[in-house]
Amino acid sequence: MMGALISAMAPLPAPRQRPRRRRGLLLAAVSCLGLAGCNGRFELPYVLYLAIGTNNDQAIDAELMEETQGRLGVLELGYRQIHPESQFQFGLYPEAIISNALKRRNRAGLGPDLIFVNGDTALRMLASGVVNPFPATATQLNQFDPDDLDRIRNSRGQLAGLPTVLHTQVACFNRNRLPNPPTTVTELLAASASGHPVGLTVEPYGLFWTLGSLGALAGIEQAVAGQQPSAANTQRIEAWLAWLQNASTQQRVTFFSDQQSALSEFMAGRLDWIPCNSISLPRLRKKLGPNLGVSPLPSGADGSPPSPAKRIRVLALGSSSSAAGRARAINFANFSVNPLMQRSVTIGAQTVLPANRFVKVPVQSSTVLAALNQANQQSDRLSLIVKQIHYDDPRIAKSQALITELVFGEVSPRSSAQALIKMLRTKP
Repeated sequence: MMGALISAMAPLPAPRQRPRRRRGLLLAAVSCLGLAGCNGRFELPYVLYLAIGTNNDQAIDAELMEETQGRLGVLELGYRQIHPESQFQFGLYPEAIISNALKRRNRAGLGPDLIFVNGDTALRMLASGVVNPFPATATQLNQFDPDDLDRIRNSRGQLAGLPTVLHTQVACFNRNRLPNPPTTVTELLAASASGHPVGLTVEPYGLFWTLGSLGALAGIEQAVAGQQPSAANTQRIEAWLAWLQNASTQQRVTFFSDQQSALSEFMAGRLDWIPCNSISLPRLRKKLGPNLGVSPLPSGADGSPPSPAKRIRVLALGSSSSAAGRARAINFANFSVNPLMQRSVTIGAQTVLPANRFVKVPVQSSTVLAALNQANQQSDRLSLIVKQIHYDDPRIAKSQALITELVFGEVSPRSSAQALIKMLRTKP
């Protein structure tokens, strides 16, 4: 049964920062948003300012500030062991507006030294001059998966930021009501038919995992590359869309307009199963406690693995940083990807995976880490698509509008398949 499509929450404004030329006098007066708290040492050359982008499914509030401080606290504490004079301050910005917000701050001399955002956002900011290319040696670059690096390079080969952590897409379920999560898409609909409310979204990146499970991956790959899919692949795309439309007619399957709405319903106990971004796990743990279950997303009935989306979080260099701030920013970014810190962040948070490919994830120690690691491996199936069509690509919004019409029954799977193929083949 179709539920109401709920709009996203409006973000709160980002905190103000003081002009650099006056920081030495005014730092003592600002509230202690630094990751280390107030320790009375406010030496200008050692203060590192970070702007942190938030995803659409993250509402900027006191809880998110606390979560962010906790995630970065591991890196900050390690860094301060080497550079005890260093202090950190940060501000949160929705990624949809962070580029324009930082442009204004740069013009006023208020720009951050480092920017922690998704790779797609960093590329967009590099193109507009908000961030500078990240200088990295061949030895440093060897730490990362070449496909991940390709996703954050521009056409000139410049690196938009240094990969730091990976966010993956997994399944979240309520153990108290659904002890055994569905392992296939057939089991997923069977679970809903037996009384377990399921939440999905009409956001394409939230649904891309079903492309692999339902056999439509190759056809969509051809379309986003500008090719006409083969007849067989076109039929698979149509079958994929038919599955989505069929799911929307189930009494206990609800499609939401965005992931934040689905998360809210899940935390309120009105849903038993949803796909979720790993970055949401701390908030879900706080709400559900031991009842929160995390598992890989369902495969196809024939065993075809899903194709979950993966986001690369990078540390990018603010273009208005001072020489001292730039040097400190590069030093901190390089420190954040050393194996010891990558392992500490991974094990401590159990929310992200290491960007450093040589850091082994201890999957035997945690079912959550095992699920995240499996999702990361499965995300390689989507690599051709995510290189061609980014989160902010206009085709994503158009695809979402089409999928919304589909799940409401306004258009047929066959006509939707033709329209979607034409849409994806047309470069913006």
